Amino acid sequence: MIFAENKAMKKIYIIIITLVLISVTVFFHHRKENRENLEMENFASLIADETDHEFETATTEILEKIKNDELFNSWVKNDNLPSDDSLLSYFKKQYFSNIELFNPYNIALTVCDSNTYIAFDNKPDIEYPCIEYFNDIFKFDSVAYINNGLYHIDDPMSNFYYIAKIDINGSQNLYFEFYKEKNVVPNLKNYSYGIYKNNILNYKLGNYYYPNNINNFISQTNGIHKGKKFKHFIFNDSSLNKTVVVSIESERWMRYVAPFSFIFLALLLAYFLFTYFEHDRKGTFKNSFHSKMQLTIVLTLTISFVAIGITSFLFLENNITKKTQIEQYKQANIIRNRLESNMLSENSLTNADYLYYLEETFFCDLNIYNLAGVLINSTLKNSKVLNDSIESHAYQAIFKEDAGYLVQNEMYDNEKCTSYYFPILDENNHLAAVLNVIYFDSKSEYDDQLSDFALNYINIIIVLLGISSIIVLLITRKTLKPLKIIEDQMGKVRLDGHNEPINFKGRDEIGALVEQYNNMCRQLEIAANKIARNERENAWREMARQVAHEIKNPLTPMQLNIEYLQILWDRKDPKFEENFKETLKSLLEQIETLSKIATAFSDYAKLPENVSTTFDLSELLKNTIKLYDVEENISISLIYNENEDWSMFADKNNLGRVFGNIIKNGIQAIGSEVGHIEVILNRLGEKYRIQITDNGCGIKEEDKKKVFFPNFTTKSSGMGVGLSVSQNIIQGMGGNISFASKEGIGTVFTIDIPILKEK
Repeated sequence: MIFAENKAMKKIYIIIITLVLISVTVFFHHRKENRENLEMENFASLIADETDHEFETATTEILEKIKNDELFNSWVKNDNLPSDDSLLSYFKKQYFSNIELFNPYNIALTVCDSNTYIAFDNKPDIEYPCIEYFNDIFKFDSVAYINNGLYHIDDPMSNFYYIAKIDINGSQNLYFEFYKEKNVVPNLKNYSYGIYKNNILNYKLGNYYYPNNINNFISQTNGIHKGKKFKHFIFNDSSLNKTVVVSIESERWMRYVAPFSFIFLALLLAYFLFTYFEHDRKGTFKNSFHSKMQLTIVLTLTISFVAIGITSFLFLENNITKKTQIEQYKQANIIRNRLESNMLSENSLTNADYLYYLEETFFCDLNIYNLAGVLINSTLKNSKVLNDSIESHAYQAIFKEDAGYLVQNEMYDNEKCTSYYFPILDENNHLAAVLNVIYFDSKSEYDDQLSDFALNYINIIIVLLGISSIIVLLITRKTLKPLKIIEDQMGKVRLDGHNEPINFKGRDEIGALVEQYNNMCRQLEIAANKIARNERENAWREMARQVAHEIKNPLTPMQLNIEYLQILWDRKDPKFEENFKETLKSLLEQIETLSKIATAFSDYAKLPENVSTTFDLSELLKNTIKLYDVEENISISLIYNENEDWSMFADKNNLGRVFGNIIKNGIQAIGSEVGHIEVILNRLGEKYRIQITDNGCGIKEEDKKKVFFPNFTTKSSGMGVGLSVSQNIIQGMGGNISFASKEGIGTVFTIDIPILKEK
């Protein structure tokens, strides 16, 4: 019954945990969805709004002050303008000292005329006419005039960009450039976005293919819109005729798989902890065949899943690497062909403009080496570790071994890259130069795919393991249920009673085991009956011998006294009357002794009558202690929890008899010495435990095995049946009585009684 209750409680716990975890998962998924929607909305607003009104107001006022600056005007008038850096330093100190407003901006100053050229960091060898450069910005970019020479440039990369123009004289212009990156931008690896102006796609970034016209999109209204694979947020700015669409790839099923994988982990952990601590069996997984079988199957599945995952990962990595190398080889070969057709015909291998064009077209870096292996052209001229000569292995392969190409991994600026070397041939198919194509992003291109695969596979493995574990638990529980029945039944096997057979219809190995168990029970019952009969016969023989011995002891003096009286009577002895009275008194005493012997053994021969009532066990112990707490040299105390319910349904008188016997024995063991008897009442699960401890003389080691035998006693008085009767009473209630004793120190009797309630 207790097992069934525990099993039902286990199911309830599992159901409750499952419902709670599902609710928590749905809650966090909904919360994550809302947070993602808010992030998309903020990102869209960030892209759409590229103006800084506070900056615009302050800058237009500063520009007016700069135009009227006396020192600046004197420089202009005397045609004695300082360098651009000196001018910028002067203006920053005088007008742009507001740290909170201007410090976030990068400020550049350029004084342009027809003879001024500018260069860029990524193309240091290429210079552009300064006035032409700024005119192209105003002509081709989306420019909004603010005031007083300040222009706002609509940067599709969602950054703040302003240009201020001050006309110095008819031939010179001063340009301020203000640039600030927005500081709230999500991870662009996950996002795509498109910017529409006047309904036409103006700019796009990411993996999503936006239509050229916003009217062909799934919706044109503000807010969240979900497609099959992507989720979109649309933001319309009617004042600028501008629409921003932010998109994110959304694998819906994986969003639910990942949280549920943690549900399964939590459920398995909860089941493990419940099983681990159930009934204080902390060796469950060490001693339970059921648990070992489940653990073996789950570990086998785990190892299989992990092995499959590792194999798939390596296979995918190898395929991606090969595919990437093939694509890179094809692309590098195209670059080689273009160089051979375009550059060799003009004999201009050092044409930097064309090399930069190829770099921007194919998103790779290029080096060209002459026949001596010396670098003659490169797109990596800003690299601090760029060598002026070709790498040694490449030199050996191309120049010495006449290889068609060479691919190897190299390091540039502590960054790994894939490097391809191709010979460049002239019109006569003679080696003219060596092309080196470098891909810095070749590995990172597929690292994301591999990491996504690994993450998704781990989530799937956890879910599959969770499902597999549940299936294993259910199947093994059903398969091993007969073994559990056998275990429970064997735990109930009694050597002195009838054992119920197990009803099992299976004809497999477990069925054979059940049949053997049933046969064992039948044989055990036959043997138990024989043993019980023999024990009863031996007990009665011993009882008869003991009774005969006890009765014979007083009969001998009684016979002698009667014979003595007979002699006095025959002699007509005058002392007959006096001796008769004394002999009669002695005979009465011996008869009383015989009566006591008969009563004692009569009490042992019959079990105490059982009359069960509901009573308070603590009150019974207090009353029993009060009855025996009369010795001045011995104190008796009771320790228990007064707030606990100590009620039970049993024979109150028989239990009082048990406690009284043990306490009386303790008092007799202490004797005339100063001593203490301690009674402790506890509740352990579904049973009460009473421990009665004395500090008496203890029990000798050779006497311990005889303590519960009838007619055994170490005292000069008594028949020695008290503890034997007490044991019968406790065992008859389904309890247990035991003791521990050390000679000269004391004895502890422990009584465990099941908590019985009235039905």
